[in-house]
Amino acid sequence: MDSPIVKASLQAALLSGISNILAQAITVYRSNPHLQTTTQAPTLLQTFLSSFNPTALFHFALFSLLACPPNYLWQSWLEGQFPGYATKLSQLEKEALVDSAVSGRSTATDNKSNGNITNRSNGAMTEKNTPRTVSGQQEKAKRSLNLRNTAIKFSLDQTIGAAANTVLFISGIALLRGHTVASIQADVQQHFWPMIFAGQKLWPLVSILQFTVVPFEWRTLVGSFVGLLWGVYLSLISGGSK
Repeated sequence: MDSPIVKASLQAALLSGISNILAQAITVYRSNPHLQTTTQAPTLLQTFLSSFNPTALFHFALFSLLACPPNYLWQSWLEGQFPGYATKLSQLEKEALVDSAVSGRSTATDNKSNGNITNRSNGAMTEKNTPRTVSGQQEKAKRSLNLRNTAIKFSLDQTIGAAANTVLFISGIALLRGHTVASIQADVQQHFWPMIFAGQKLWPLVSILQFTVVPFEWRTLVGSFVGLLWGVYLSLISGGSK
């Protein structure tokens, strides 16, 4: 499919699956001391396969597949409301940004200012000088990072976004495993703050880079690659709360 949101969801599911496999391999390695003294690949592989949990892999990949679309729309909303390289977007352009995220089509243009919606919202993330014509002459239209909008996006993403994603992950995985409501509430209370504090070591820096140098259409993919390592941590955490 051409829809960016579908591609991003499939990529997230694939990378999450890989991170879960890595996490399971790490768990098997840690729990079998004799593996740490052998270099025989067949032994390592046989031990891993005998302990491999395909259900956990399925749950983790399925959760990522379901959780990616709302996260993609969240990022679209943030960029539409607080564009990084434009002072303000019109309502039509905001709607076009979300439409582009879902369907891959973008129809809104504004030739009188900085070009189409992609250029208006984030085109200058990788190219600070964009040529424009004024009275038949070509000049450089310098666009600088909107620090106010970037600070707002960062704050919202690292508070509301981080909290919502953490609760969504803990409760989503528990729900897929068939846990009761009371058990899910206990899981959230137990793991919420440790995961939030652990995430502060990684995601604030990633978020700043995403909002300043990574074009919007690549943010989910870049985030997914970083999330590969984060997913290993989440898999190890969720594996301990079965």
